[in-house]
Amino acid sequence: MSGVAPPARDIALADTFNLRDLGGYPTTDGRRVRWRRLFRGAGLQRLAGADVEVVRGLGLVTAIDLRTAGELEARGRYPSELLPAAFHHLPMIDAIWDLTDLDPDEAPERYLVARYREMLVDGSAAIAEAVRILSRPESVPAVFYCAAGKDRTGVLAALVLDALGVEPESIVADYHLSKERVERIRARALGGSGDVPSAMIDQPPAFMQAPEGAMELLLAWIRDEHGSTAAYLEGIGVRRTTIAALADHLLESQ
Repeated sequence: MSGVAPPARDIALADTFNLRDLGGYPTTDGRRVRWRRLFRGAGLQRLAGADVEVVRGLGLVTAIDLRTAGELEARGRYPSELLPAAFHHLPMIDAIWDLTDLDPDEAPERYLVARYREMLVDGSAAIAEAVRILSRPESVPAVFYCAAGKDRTGVLAALVLDALGVEPESIVADYHLSKERVERIRARALGGSGDVPSAMIDQPPAFMQAPEGAMELLLAWIRDEHGSTAAYLEGIGVRRTTIAALADHLLESQ
């Protein structure tokens, strides 16, 4: 509505960082993503105390966990007993990245986009199922999340937004928003918090910056390799009618 301030993108929580709304982004056909329908997050297994009440107010009915089976076992799962929601565990990678052979001179954007491209292949079944779930009107409000909400969550967010027709500049900017939020998660890990994966400390600081170049490279690669995100999704088994259904209930006129 004209003259009315949009909702806050960040969902302010005391002990869980990087939960935010994907609403409000404009599309190339003049529409925009609806607010308070789709959220991206990090470490939601930690939700407790007053944070539970904040998240309860979002009315989530679906939670999609993109972490590995090992992470889920070690860190716990979404607290469905406190926040009833349909829970889906859809790992986008089999194991946390092994950085032992990392070239210190390699640009972080190049390393990250290489890992993201691997996700599009190795995590294709999880990606396809996540899009199918999100395409159902009864599945929203929904949240998908991983450990830090930057890489796996960032890739799925980019795919969904691109399939909806969101402008590439907005997709890149949304990805880069994780920079400050992930720094808070890393500070928690450095402070000795046992509920944050040690990988948050082991990763080179440059990787934690969510550099715009990584997402720019990924979107360019998808277009070069597949023609479009919609074509990539169709190639992994997502029907065009499913993408149309996604747009039908997640987009609105500006």
